[in-house]
Amino acid sequence: MLARLLVVNEHIYFKRFCEETGGIAILRHRLQRWWFVPAIWRACFAILFGCDISGIDLEGPFNAFGLVEDFVANGGCKALHPEILPVIVALMQSGLRALHQEDSGTPRSQAYASNRSSTSPPQTFLYVQSRPQSPPTMGAATENGNSLAAEATQPKTDVKPTEILGTVTRFLADELLFILYPSVVNSDIIDPETELHTRESIMPTKGDDVLIRPLSRSATTSTYVVRTLATESASTSLKPRIPSLRRMSSYVLVKSDSQASQPAPAKSEPPPPTTHRLDGERGVDHSIVQGILEMIIAVYSDQILVRKDFPGLGLFMKVPPGMQEHQAFFESYVLRNTLIHIGNTIRLDPKVLSEPRVLANLQRLAGHLGEAVFEGWFIDGAGLVLEFLGGVLEYLQLPDVQQRKSIRLCSHNIVVIREVLLRVVLLRMSQLDATDKPAEAVAFMNKLVYWQAVLFAFEDNQKYFLRLFCFLLYAKLLDTDDRVKTCAADLWRLLLVHKADESFLILKRAAIGQDSELLKGFCRLTEADNETFLAWANQNRQALDSMFFTALSKPWAEFVSEENRNTEEAAKVRISKRKDRLRQWSSQALAREEIVHRHETSCDHWRSNIYSSESMKKQRTTQDQQNIQAFNHTSWEKLKRSLERPAGLLEGRKPLRWQLDLTEGRNRMRLRTVIDPNPQPQDYRPKREKSQASSQRRRNTTRSRRDTVGKARLQVPNVSNTEEFKANEIADSVNQKTSNSSDNDDGTNEDDFELIGDPRNGEDYEDKNRKVLRSLHRDDQIEHIHNVSRIVGLEGSEGLLILGKRHLYLLDGLFQRSDGEIVSVLQAPRDERDNYLHMISGQDPGDRPIKGEKLEQDVRSWRRDEVLSISKRRFLFRDVAIEVFFDDGRSYLLTTNNTNLRDQLYQKLLSKSPTTHRRSPSTADEGSWRFDSIQDPADHPQSLGSRFTNVFAQSSSNPTTRKWMQGAMSNFNYLMHVNTMAGRTFNDLTQYPVFPWVLADYTSEELDLSDPRSFRDLTKPMGCQTPERQADFRERYQSFAEMGDHNAPPFHYGTHYSTAMIVTSYLIRLQPFVQSYLLLQGGSFDHADRLFYSIEKAWTSASRGSMTDVRELIPEFFYLPEFLLNTNDFDFGQRQGGGESIDKVALPPWAKGDPKIFIARNREALESEYVSKNLHHWIDLVFGHKQQGEAALEATNVFHHLSYRGARDLDKIEDPLERSATIGIIHNFGQTPHQVFQRSHLARDDGKHIPRQIDTMAENLTRLPSAVFEVKDRVTLLQYSTKLDRLMCSAPSKIDIGPSYDKYLEWGFVDGGIRFYASDTKKLIGLFEHIHVTQISCVLFVDSQTLVTAGEDCVVSVWGVSYASKSVELHPKGSLFGHRTAVTILAASRSFRTLLSASEDGQVLLWDLNRLEIVRKLTSGKPVACAKIHDVNGRIVVCRGQHLTLFTLNGETIIDRNVCTEDDRVVSCAFFEGSGNEWLKRELVFTGHTRGVVNVCFAPLSPFSSLQWKGVGSL
Repeated sequence: MLARLLVVNEHIYFKRFCEETGGIAILRHRLQRWWFVPAIWRACFAILFGCDISGIDLEGPFNAFGLVEDFVANGGCKALHPEILPVIVALMQSGLRALHQEDSGTPRSQAYASNRSSTSPPQTFLYVQSRPQSPPTMGAATENGNSLAAEATQPKTDVKPTEILGTVTRFLADELLFILYPSVVNSDIIDPETELHTRESIMPTKGDDVLIRPLSRSATTSTYVVRTLATESASTSLKPRIPSLRRMSSYVLVKSDSQASQPAPAKSEPPPPTTHRLDGERGVDHSIVQGILEMIIAVYSDQILVRKDFPGLGLFMKVPPGMQEHQAFFESYVLRNTLIHIGNTIRLDPKVLSEPRVLANLQRLAGHLGEAVFEGWFIDGAGLVLEFLGGVLEYLQLPDVQQRKSIRLCSHNIVVIREVLLRVVLLRMSQLDATDKPAEAVAFMNKLVYWQAVLFAFEDNQKYFLRLFCFLLYAKLLDTDDRVKTCAADLWRLLLVHKADESFLILKRAAIGQDSELLKGFCRLTEADNETFLAWANQNRQALDSMFFTALSKPWAEFVSEENRNTEEAAKVRISKRKDRLRQWSSQALAREEIVHRHETSCDHWRSNIYSSESMKKQRTTQDQQNIQAFNHTSWEKLKRSLERPAGLLEGRKPLRWQLDLTEGRNRMRLRTVIDPNPQPQDYRPKREKSQASSQRRRNTTRSRRDTVGKARLQVPNVSNTEEFKANEIADSVNQKTSNSSDNDDGTNEDDFELIGDPRNGEDYEDKNRKVLRSLHRDDQIEHIHNVSRIVGLEGSEGLLILGKRHLYLLDGLFQRSDGEIVSVLQAPRDERDNYLHMISGQDPGDRPIKGEKLEQDVRSWRRDEVLSISKRRFLFRDVAIEVFFDDGRSYLLTTNNTNLRDQLYQKLLSKSPTTHRRSPSTADEGSWRFDSIQDPADHPQSLGSRFTNVFAQSSSNPTTRKWMQGAMSNFNYLMHVNTMAGRTFNDLTQYPVFPWVLADYTSEELDLSDPRSFRDLTKPMGCQTPERQADFRERYQSFAEMGDHNAPPFHYGTHYSTAMIVTSYLIRLQPFVQSYLLLQGGSFDHADRLFYSIEKAWTSASRGSMTDVRELIPEFFYLPEFLLNTNDFDFGQRQGGGESIDKVALPPWAKGDPKIFIARNREALESEYVSKNLHHWIDLVFGHKQQGEAALEATNVFHHLSYRGARDLDKIEDPLERSATIGIIHNFGQTPHQVFQRSHLARDDGKHIPRQIDTMAENLTRLPSAVFEVKDRVTLLQYSTKLDRLMCSAPSKIDIGPSYDKYLEWGFVDGGIRFYASDTKKLIGLFEHIHVTQISCVLFVDSQTLVTAGEDCVVSVWGVSYASKSVELHPKGSLFGHRTAVTILAASRSFRTLLSASEDGQVLLWDLNRLEIVRKLTSGKPVACAKIHDVNGRIVVCRGQHLTLFTLNGETIIDRNVCTEDDRVVSCAFFEGSGNEWLKRELVFTGHTRGVVNVCFAPLSPFSSLQWKGVGSL
C-alpha cells in the first residue's frame, strides 16, 4: 500500500514523506529484518523505478529475469526515486549477514531469527543520503555542481535515463562499500563518534595484532593478521647518519598460523599479477560478496576508463567507520582487486590508453596510489603499484605508441605516472633495508630487473632518481645475505648498461678526492662476474663507504625530508577530511536515530493508546477490586477489634495493651492512654551479661551504623546508675526500625512510633496518581504537592503533603519524582530522596523493606480551617522542618530536603490556612486556648520599632513572658511555651521538651515545700549541684583546653541533659516509647540496674553520683502518673545482688506509693513560691544567655560543641563518613535548645497583686441576693457566651450553638431527626430526618463543628456540621456501638477529644473522637444522672443518685462516696476549671441536688484522701 501511495501520488507527496516524516529512515529501520521476503524487494524496486505495484505479480518467481521483465522490459529503466536506495542497501546488508552466519555453521532458522529479533543490526551504520537536499556521499556530482538530489528532483521528461542510471549506480557504489566492509574485515561498522574520538591516537590498537577472519572463509583457510610496525623503526639497518622515509602508518599482513614461528614482524609479498585477491581474502569467496566486489570494481573501472575527469577513488572518505587496521586492510583489499581488474582490462585492450581522458584519469589514480602507499594505507601495495604502472608505462614506451599525437599531448601525465612509480620504488627499496627477510628484498629487486626498461627510461628532469637509487642500491651491496648482494650487483650492472653516462657522472662526482682506480674498478662491473665484483667491493669497503655515504647521503636526506613533509601534510589533509566526513555521518546518523526514535515513540504511543484504553479499564477495575477487598479487610479487622474491645460482644478474649495517645490537651499535656491497636509480642528479654548480644535484630544495618556513629567518642549518660555508656554501645543499639500506624479506617493509631512496611511490595503495578486522586474529598482539587518526611519519634516516614483547595492531605509511602510522576518511595530516585533521613536510620535509600514489614501508604486529611498553627522548626540543626498543629490536638513535624523548599512550603501553608492569621491571644473563640499554648512569637515578624524596644526596654516584650511575670500563667505552662519557642517538640525524641529537676528531697516521709532545702539549686546546672562535682567538671574543661585541639573545643559535659535515650528511659513503661527504647538498645531491654527504676536513684545519679549523668526531666513528671506504672507488664529483669524484680518506679516516701500523689506534689513544687522566684535562673541556663559564650563558661554550663546549632554545617561536609558520624552524634547524643533569650531573664513578680481565685476561697462563696435572670421554661443546660457576656439557658430538647449563639438546635421529633433554627428570626435553616432509627435521647456539641447524637437505638452518632449564611449542612463521621440500652447522658472534653456516654443500665463508656473508637469502659451500676469531664486535667465525675465517683482520664477510680442523704440525689455536676485554664491549688467539684442545694467539694489526690465539703445554700 505504501509503495503504491508513493508512486501514484504526486512527487510532492514523496518529498514530504522523505523530508517531513523521515519515512525513508523508518522504512530502512523497519524493513531490513524482512530481507528474505521477495515481495519486499519488489515493492522497493517498484518505488525506485516508479512502477505501480498493483500491476506486478508479487507471487511470481523472484529471479533476475522476472525483475527485468517487471521493471525494465515493460516501462524502461528509470530510477525516479533514488531516495529508496538506503532501504535496498539495508536489506542487502541484513541478508548478507544472515548468509554469512549460515555459512559459518549457524542454522538457517537461527540466522534468520537473529536478524528478525532486532530492528537494526548491532553497531552497524549506513551513511547514505536519504534526503533530496543533502549532497552525495562521494564525488559523483556533475561538472556544473548539480548533486544527486538535484538530478533526482528534475522533471521526468527532462532527465535522461542514462544519467539517472549512472547517478544511481555511482550512489550505490558508495553504499556497497558499507555492505562489503563487514564481510571482508569480519567486524561491524562502529559509530562515527567512536572513530572520531580515537583520531587523536595514531594507533588506537596500541600496536597489537588485529586478526582478520573473513566471514565466509573456509575451515582450511588461515586467519590473517594486520600487524602494526613502529614507524620510527624504519631503516634500522642503515647507518645512523642516513635518514629514512617515514610512513604515517605501518601495517603488514602476516598469516596467524606462522605467527608463532616468526619472531619479528614481516611483510608478505603480493601474489602474481594473475591473482585476483589477497591470500588473506581466500575466505571471501561467497558469490554475493564477489558480486558486490565486482560491481564496485566495475563502477571504479568505468570512472577511470570511460568517464571524464576522474575525481579519484577517495576510499579514505568512503570506508565505513572502524579500526584503522580494519580500514587499511579493507582499502588494500579494494585497491588490490581494482588495480588487478583495471590492469587486466588494459592488457586485453591496450588501445584504451590512447585516450587522453584515460591517461589523465590514470595520472590521478597513480597519485592516489602513491599517497596510499606512502601513508601506509595500501598494505604491501608497492609491488602491485609497480606492476600496474609498469605495465601502463611499458605500453606507452612502445615506439609506435609514442608517436601517436594523443600520447604526445599527454606527455605530462606520463611523466607524473613515472614519477609516482619511481617514488614508490625508492620507498620500497628503503623499506627492504629494514626487513629481516632477504627473500622479500630479492623478489622485489628481481621485479626491478623485470621492469628495467620502464625503470631506467626516466626523463631528464627525473635524473635525481638515479642518484638516490644508486645510494640505496649500494646499501644492498653491504647486506649480509649473498642473494641480496647478487641481486644488487645485477641491478648495478643493468644501471651501468642502460644509463652508462649518467651513472659514470654520478660515480665520478662521488669519487672526487678518491683514488681514480676506485672509479675504474667499480665500472668494470659490466665485464666481471658477480663473485669477482663483490670480492673487490668487499676489499675496498672503506673507500666505497666514504664515496657513497659522503657524496650521496645529502641528496638522500633532502629527498627523505621533503617526502616526509609532503606525506605528513597529505596525511593531515586526509585526516581533516576524514573527520569532516565522520562528523557528517554522525549528524546524519543522529538525524536518522532521532527520526526512528520519534517514530518508535509515536508508534509505541499509538499502540499503547490502543492497548491502554482497555488495559487501563482492567487495571482500574482490578485496583478498585483490590481497594474494595482491602477496605473490606480493614473494616472487618476494625469490626473484629471493636468486638474484642471493652463493651464488645467478645470482650475479654484478648488481654489489652495500652499506649499513650499523643493528642495534646490543655497546656499541651498528653494525658490519655488508649488501647494499643498493634500490640507487639512481649518477648523482649533484659540483658543478662555485657557480652550477650541482643535477642532480636530487626535491622541488618546495625553494623554499618555502629561503624559510623561509633567514631564519635562522646560520653552517654547512664540512665540509672554511675556506669558510663560508650558511644559504640549506643550506636550498637540503634539498629531497629520502629513503626508508625495511622488513624484511618483500619483503626490503627497514627501516633505509634513504629513504621510498618508494605507486605504487597513488588506485586502488580498500582496507579499511584489514581490512588492520590481517590484519596481526595469530593469536589476538592490539588493545588500543590510536596515531598516531605514525617518525623515520628526517632525515625521518619517519607510521603506526600498535598495542599488541596479545601483540605490538607498527608500520604505516607508515596513520592513525587522530578518529572511529576508519583511512585512508591522505594521506586523514587536516590538523589531526590532525603539522604539525611536515611543516614540517621542507617539504611540505604535503595534498600528494600525486610520481609514482614509494611511500607504504609495511609492517608490523613484535614480541612484548611482545622490547621491551627504552622511553625518553622529545625531537624538535625538544619532549617528544613515545619511543625503543623491542628485543632484536634494532633501535630506533625515535617521535613524537606533544604531550607528553600521548607520556606516555600511554609508560605503556601500559611497563605492557605485562614485560622493561622485570624487567631490572636485576645481572640475569645473556642480554639483560642490551644492556639495560645503553641504560638511562637518568632513566627510573627516584628517591626523595626518592636526590635528597638526589645533591645532597650527593661521588661520583656514577649506577651507570654509578661503574663508569666504577672502571675497570669503557671510555671508549667510557661515552661511549655519556652520549649515551644525553642523548637522543642514531642514529635522528635531528640528535641523533646526539657523540664528541670525541682525537688531535692526524695527521702523524707513528708515533703515540706516551705523549706528551701527541699528544692534543687535552680541557679546552677545539674552538674554543679555539689561543689565537689562542679570542681571536677571545671578541671575537666581546663584539661581539654590545655590540649588545644581546635577541632574539638573544650567542654564541661560530654553528655547532655536531654537525649532520645534519656526520654525513652523515662518513658520505658509506656508505649510507643518502649519501641523507641528497644530501637536504641538493639531489640532488648538494658540491664535491670541501668534502667530507670527509682526516682531517688535517678536524682542521685544526675545530681552528684555520676560524672556522665546530668539529665533533666521531661514534662510527664508533672502531669502523667501512668508513666511510672508498668501497666503492660513488661519483663525488665532483676537487679543484681538481691534479685529484686524491676516493675513500677520506686517513689519517694512522701508519695505514699501512689504515682498520682507524686505527680501532684511534684507539680505543686513546680508552682511553689520558691521555684517561681528562681525559675528564671534555670531558663537562663537552658534557653537563655548562660547557654553559650562566656556566661556559659562562668556558669559551668558548656557542653560538647556538636550539641550546639552552628557548630558544623552538615551540608558543607563532603566526606560521607564524617557527615554520617556527625549526624549520628547530633541525633543520639543530645541537641542544645535554640537560644530564646539573649539577655538575662527577668524574675517573676511577688504575686501579691494577683487576684485570688475561687479554689482558694471556696469557703466564702455565697448566693447572690437576687436572680441573674428568670426563665419560664425548665433549664437543662447553662452556657456562658464570652462574646455576649451572659449566660445562655437551654430548654429541654434544645441547645444553643456556640460560640456566637446565633443558631440553635432542637430534637425530640417523631421522625428521629433534628432541626436547626436561626436565633433571631426563628427560621428553619436545616432539617435532617431519621438520623436515628428511634427517638433521639440526647444531643451534645463538642464544638461548633462537631455534633454528637444518641438515641434509644443504643447508637451514638458523630456528625460534622458546616455552616453557610442561611443554611446548615450535616455530614456523618461515624457511629459508635457498645451500649445495650438507650443512651441518656453525653459529656465531652474538647481538649482531650474524649466523649463520655452513659446508658440506662448504668454503663459508662469513653470514646476517642479523633479515631471514633472506644477507649475504655468506666463502670456499670445504677443509671447515671449526670457526668462531666474536666477540660484541663481530664478528671471525670459521674453521679448516680447519692453517689459521686471521680475517675482519672484513664479510668482509674480516685474516690466513690455518698455526697448526700438518702432523700436527696445529685442531678447536675460541674468542675471549676479556673480562669485562663491555669493551675489551681485545689480542684473543686460542684454538685446540684434535688433539694435546690449546690455543694462544692475539694477533690482528693487519691482514694486515701478525704473529701471536704462546704455547703453553699439552697437556690
